[in-house]
Amino acid sequence: MPDDIKEKVLITGANGFVGSRLCRRMIADGYRVIAGVREGCDATYLIDQDVEYRFGDITHPETLPGMVSGMDYIIHNAGVVKATRQALYYEVNQIGTRNLLNAASALNDLKKFILISSAAAAGPSKPDQPKTESMPAEPITAYGRSKAAGEREILAVADKINSVIIRPPAIYGPGDKEMYAFFNIVNNRIIPYLGSLKRRIQLVHVDDLAAGVSAALRAQTESGSIYFIGENRSYSFSELVKLLHGAVGRAGIPIYIPGWLVRMIAHLSERTMRMFGKVPMFTVEKADEILGDWEISIEKARNDLGFESKIPFAEGALETTYWYREEGWL
Repeated sequence: MPDDIKEKVLITGANGFVGSRLCRRMIADGYRVIAGVREGCDATYLIDQDVEYRFGDITHPETLPGMVSGMDYIIHNAGVVKATRQALYYEVNQIGTRNLLNAASALNDLKKFILISSAAAAGPSKPDQPKTESMPAEPITAYGRSKAAGEREILAVADKINSVIIRPPAIYGPGDKEMYAFFNIVNNRIIPYLGSLKRRIQLVHVDDLAAGVSAALRAQTESGSIYFIGENRSYSFSELVKLLHGAVGRAGIPIYIPGWLVRMIAHLSERTMRMFGKVPMFTVEKADEILGDWEISIEKARNDLGFESKIPFAEGALETTYWYREEGWL
């Protein structure tokens, strides 16, 4: 189909790990994909993809009207997951979302606006009680609170802009830099057991997330709807470590660190960094996040979107390990 008659999808943060896989999925689905990126960004992940570039920065609203012009759909994926100062989370994840919505409000033919949020906005689950979309948001980190604030920006204009909020749990897959640390630890022959080994954790392979976003784009959804998109099962922490160990395939030494010690290390790290006038990256908040239960229900996505995950962690972890090795990361 010629590009000029394809529906146009703008993907913000298109050059990143998740954004580039969203681009790949939308191209495969037959859309004309517009990569919304900042000037001078690293576009390595997009080199082999048939995308049109438009430059803009969600923290600079004057750059956004030209980026969103003529779009049929917007997938807002840009955001920050780490910040050297807490205010930056809100400047990007909340105010940046508001800026993009303001620019999108001028479009007469926008069919849907999708925000890629996070399960961190909902907060951890309680033991044996998977988190659902109807439960109150109870984020426990600055990142999670900023993503919840971004969701509120969407909900405030849901009567004017047809919108959907996607909440993935921890995302992994080829190209990921966040979960890479765990693969690297195991590759270095350490098998880490942190806190309760019974706590439940749910993950999502980046391609399953892209499939869920694709389903949300096409489905008839109520504006302002929220969906958890993740693998269709959770794992105990001990199961995850065992599967990760099997994927990496190297003998290792099991090391158990109880939750209280993880929190103590975080407290000392936080205190020491502040003494030297630096912003700590490993905080008590982060320790609580690592030690929490993160189990979600995908029933709503299954019922409304027809979404079913395809990639179990054992398979996805093996694929990811191969990619890290091919790229020289491991």
